[in-house]
Amino acid sequence: MKASKILIIVLLIVVVLLTCVIFVMKVYGKNGSEDKEQTYSLTLDTLYCDIKDSKSIVRINITIETNKEETFELLTKKMYIIKNNVNEIVRNKTEEELKGKDGQVSLQREIKNNLIQVFNEDSIVNVYFNEFVIQ
Repeated sequence: MKASKILIIVLLIVVVLLTCVIFVMKVYGKNGSEDKEQTYSLTLDTLYCDIKDSKSIVRINITIETNKEETFELLTKKMYIIKNNVNEIVRNKTEEELKGKDGQVSLQREIKNNLIQVFNEDSIVNVYFNEFVIQ
């Protein structure tokens, strides 16, 4: 009799725990999928930019991420402005400013802020470097 009571108690505990786990997974699973918003990404052609006070050049390939389709369409139409601005920003950087992770992160932030300012669009989420090579 004692063994059967222990077995029943263990089974009840397992059922309660499984119920809790399933409930938590359903609640957080729904919120996670609902919060995910659509993003659009625009990848530019590879750019070759001179570096300030250096004989080196930078070869970069950039992807711009936005969360609005209208912004994506605007950026696609105005790609020449984006390329020009990226080129101007990079040309005003020294090789030391571009080297290392901090240099790349700083450049990404500067390009993103420039695009937000030029296009007056806060929906530009991020700028990514697909390729970043100093030659």
